[in-house]
Amino acid sequence: MPREFPRKVRVAESIKRLLAEPIAQVGRDAGLGMLTVTDVDVASDLSNATVYVSAFGAQVSNERILDALRDLRGDMRQRIARELRMKKIPTVHFAVDESIATGARISELLAKRPD
Repeated sequence: MPREFPRKVRVAESIKRLLAEPIAQVGRDAGLGMLTVTDVDVASDLSNATVYVSAFGAQVSNERILDALRDLRGDMRQRIARELRMKKIPTVHFAVDESIATGARISELLAKRPD
């Protein structure tokens, strides 16, 4: 039985691929460390897209990262409009993905536990 790939999933993957390099460049230029797009969640009506970003290398507040990315929302949306052929271009929102930091913290705690 073939797997189904709803349009929502295809659009999310396309947005992830399109925005990965510009977001990494923003991180380098703004001194935010290495920014990586970890996931994109698109609403079922394709009106909103939440881009989850994680930062490596620099100890920068999440608010500073989000501020730098919010300034570029319009540019990111234009890039999506240029590359993807869609009637309705999703509004881009950014969120910091804490899962990698949480996983590292859990690993650290497990390594410290007494045997």
